[in-house]
Amino acid sequence: MRDAINRHKTIRDMDYCVRVTSDEGQRGKDKLEQFQDNDKDIPVILTSSQMLTTGVDARNVRNIILVRNINSMVEFKQIVGRGTRIFEGKDYFTIIDYTGATNNFYDEEWDGVAEEQEQITNTIKRTTTSTAKVSEPNPDYKKKEKVIVKLAHGRTVEIIDIDTRYVGADGTPLNAEEFLKQLVGSLPSLYKDVEQLRTIWKNPSERAILFTELENAGFGSNNLKDLKSMMNAEDSDIFDVLAYLSFNTPMKTRKERVSRVNDNEQVFAVYSDYKAIDFLKFVLERYEADGVEELGEDKIGDLIKLSDLGSIQDAKNVFGGLPQLKQAYYQLQENIYKAS
Repeated sequence: MRDAINRHKTIRDMDYCVRVTSDEGQRGKDKLEQFQDNDKDIPVILTSSQMLTTGVDARNVRNIILVRNINSMVEFKQIVGRGTRIFEGKDYFTIIDYTGATNNFYDEEWDGVAEEQEQITNTIKRTTTSTAKVSEPNPDYKKKEKVIVKLAHGRTVEIIDIDTRYVGADGTPLNAEEFLKQLVGSLPSLYKDVEQLRTIWKNPSERAILFTELENAGFGSNNLKDLKSMMNAEDSDIFDVLAYLSFNTPMKTRKERVSRVNDNEQVFAVYSDYKAIDFLKFVLERYEADGVEELGEDKIGDLIKLSDLGSIQDAKNVFGGLPQLKQAYYQLQENIYKAS
């Protein structure tokens, strides 16, 4: 890791990035002391295997990069603790995680019992007699606040102030409001009106391209899930959330979209084999339960296997061939996203 970084560095100093392990001996200890000295600019980067799990006090650490699996919660807390040291002008630090170790932040026991709940519990204990029946504190005692976000053209939207895993282009962690404004500011470059968005969305291949463009803009699948949580729209399609944010169109739930398709007899009247109809309704059920991910171009095979249709060959026979099967799959999605 050290050698790879030094091969690509633009700073000439040979100690720009140094390794600090037991193999480095006294030299490694000396470089660590220099790194801890906030009056020195070099070394800038340390690579190590276990150093951050010890009591190393380097107050100006700004970035922690994780490139190995961390299976111990205690070890993870020790590593994160290296970044929490306070230093003048240091308001935050950034974790760049290549292994998913930061999922430990979402462990329910990460911070132990919250102070507010502990105070409630202690108050109950002090005010209760030995004969009284005490109810457990409500686990939902700490409600997320709602925030009014001002968008362009005088629009405002109300969001739930959730914790996001989003980091801005400059490495700054963003709160929910900042995340939303960054996203909304990026959307006009991806589609010009709701009909163009609808045309893209109802076609699985074009929709996949849009997802890639969103990810390239910094908004991957996890961020889009966060977005639905912010908008209190977990039961809606991300299409509806994007359309609402961009064009103020009313949001529908996936259940409403599925009900409208099921109620339209003409959607299924073109199929003479009941197995074809059953399969398409199965696809609708999967979409209602799990969302647009179930409508991907690469999902047809899995959906056939999960349904009662049988094999891929059976599906071809039912629909009259592979082109007809794909056409039915695409046509179903056109009906799902048809404007009401």
